[in-house]
Amino acid sequence: MSLRPKIKEEASSTSSSSNASSMEVTKEKRTHTASAFWQRNTRYDWRLFVGPAPFFKLTPVWNIYAIAIARIVFMRVVLSLYYLFVDMENYVDKLKQDQLKREKHEYMTIYILHMYPQVGLQIALPSLFFADATDISSCLWEVFAAHVIFDEPLYYVAHRLLHTSFLMKAMHGLHHLSVQTLPTTSTVHSLFEHFIYAVTLSSVFFAPFLWQGCQHWVAIALYVITYDALHAWGNSSVLVRNALFTHQYSPLKYLLYTLAFHTGHQVFLDCNYSVFMPFWDYLFGTERAYEKKSPPMLPAKQQDLVFIAHNGGLGNFMTIPEVNLFQAYSPYRRYFPLRVEFYTIHVICHIMIRLFCDFYYGPRYCIARKHIGRMICLLRKPIDYMTPKRYDDLNQNMLESMRKEHRENGMRYFGLGNLNKMKLLNDGGVAMVQLIEQNAYLKDKNIRIWTGDTMTAASVYHQIASIPHLQEFYYIEAGGKIGTAVCEKLVRDFPTLKIRIFSRNSVLQHPNISHSTDLSEIIDYKIVLAGKILSNATYAKALQMKKIIRTRFLLDYTVPAIPVRALLQKDVQYIRGVTPDRSQQSLFARLL
Repeated sequence: MSLRPKIKEEASSTSSSSNASSMEVTKEKRTHTASAFWQRNTRYDWRLFVGPAPFFKLTPVWNIYAIAIARIVFMRVVLSLYYLFVDMENYVDKLKQDQLKREKHEYMTIYILHMYPQVGLQIALPSLFFADATDISSCLWEVFAAHVIFDEPLYYVAHRLLHTSFLMKAMHGLHHLSVQTLPTTSTVHSLFEHFIYAVTLSSVFFAPFLWQGCQHWVAIALYVITYDALHAWGNSSVLVRNALFTHQYSPLKYLLYTLAFHTGHQVFLDCNYSVFMPFWDYLFGTERAYEKKSPPMLPAKQQDLVFIAHNGGLGNFMTIPEVNLFQAYSPYRRYFPLRVEFYTIHVICHIMIRLFCDFYYGPRYCIARKHIGRMICLLRKPIDYMTPKRYDDLNQNMLESMRKEHRENGMRYFGLGNLNKMKLLNDGGVAMVQLIEQNAYLKDKNIRIWTGDTMTAASVYHQIASIPHLQEFYYIEAGGKIGTAVCEKLVRDFPTLKIRIFSRNSVLQHPNISHSTDLSEIIDYKIVLAGKILSNATYAKALQMKKIIRTRFLLDYTVPAIPVRALLQKDVQYIRGVTPDRSQQSLFARLL
C-alpha cells in the first residue's frame, strides 16, 4: 500500500470492463422524435430579476419580490429534499448531466416572467392585489375554486394543443426532453409556452376579481406556491400505490394526479394532459394507465466498501447536491480568494459538526452489478491538512469513521481519498494500518485499506500513451508515487519519448528524462501534464511577456482540479482528470 503503484502491463479485457459498469436498468422507449431544442443566454437573468424595482414609485414592488423569492426558495428546498429522499440511494437511475444543466438554466424563467405582468396589473388594477386584509380568506377560497372551474379545463385544452406536431416541435418539445423528471421539470418550457400557461393561469385571479371586484396578493402568493408544490409532487418520482389514489371508486383518483399519471404522459405523449385533476382525461378518453416498474436493486442495507474523502473548500461545498443539485456535475469553482474560502468553510464545518453530524454521507454507487459503495466525507477543513499539529486528529477521525461503519454495516474495506493518504499525514496509509492494529475494536476485524494511486497512475499513463505521435511533454511535479510510476513505464514502453520535469529536485534519472526549475519552459511543449496544484499567479508569472506559446493541452489530475486562467487566456485546452476517452484522442489527433 505504501509502495509506489505498479501499472499493469496488459490492459483489462473488454468483457471485464463491461462487468464494471453500473447496474443496467430498462428504460422506457421514447415515442417521439427529438424536438427542437432552443437555448437562450441566462447569464444576465439577474438583470431581468431586478427589472421591476424601478417601478417602486408607481406601485409597491416588495410584494412582487416576496412572491418570486418565496417560490425560488421553496423550489430549492424541494430539490434538496428530492435528492435526500429519492435520488441519493437510487444508484441505478441517476439524473443525467445534460438534464441538470438544461433545467438549471431554465427553471427560474417562469418566476421572473410572472413578475412583469404583476407590475403592470398592479399599476392598472390595484384592487386586483390590494384588497382589505380581512378579505384574504374569502379571496383564497375563490382562487382555488376558480382553479377547479377555469384553469383545469383551460390547461387541458392548451396542453393538448401543444402536443400537435407543429407546436411540439416549435415549443413543447423542450419540456419533454426530460423523461426522468425531477421537481423543476414542471417549470422548464420555451418562452412562448410560458405565455400560453400564463394566460390560462390568469383566469384563476381575474374570475374572482370580476365576481367581487377585489383580490389580494397574499391569496395569489399562497395559490402559486401551492401550484408549484403540486407540480413538484407530480414530477418527484414518488410512487403512490395507496388505494385512496388508485382505486376506481376513490374520488382522489380523479381529483389528484400521481407520479404514475404524469410519467405516463412523459412516456406516451398522447395522453394524461390534465394539470392536477385527471377527471378531464377520463371525461375525454385521453387517460392511459401507466405503472413505472421498479428497477432491480440490491438489498437496501448492503454496503461493501467505503471511500473516505474530505472537503476541498467552499467551491467543493457548493457542489454537494443538498446545497445545489444542479451543481452536482460542475467543476470546482472559486468564488473568493483561497484564504477567504478556507476560513469560510472552516466556519461552516464547525457549525455542521456542532449541530448535525461528524461525517457527511454521499450517495451510494454500484460496482460490477453486485457491490455497493459509499463516499463518506470528513467534516474537516483544507486548513487542517496544512497544519501538522492537527494530523493526529485527522487520522483519529478516519479511524472513528471506520469503527462506526464496521459496527453499523460490518464494513471491512476502506479507501483513502485525496489528502487523506498524503505522505506527511499517514505515509500513504501506512500509519492508518498501524492505528488499526493498535485499536482494541478494529485490530481483529480484518480491515483492508486501499488508496487510489494505482488507478490514477494507470489513467494518467493510458491518457499520455493514447496521444498520437507524441515525442515530448512537460510534466509539472512528477516526483510523487504517481509521477514516478508513470514516467518509468512511459520511458520503458516508448524509448524515444522525452519528458521534461518541472521540479526543485532531480527525482528520476534516465537519459530521456530531464529536469527544470524554470516554469516558463512550459511554452515550448504542446502537451503539459499537471501533477501538483500551482497558483494561477505562478503560471501568469511564467507566461509573462510570452506572446507566442506552443502549448495546446493542459492535462490536470490534481485534486481539486482548478482551471488555470492564465493558460485558458492563451487558448490552451484544459482537460480536467486524465482518463482514456475516444473523443479526446480524436481531439489530440486533430489539433496536434
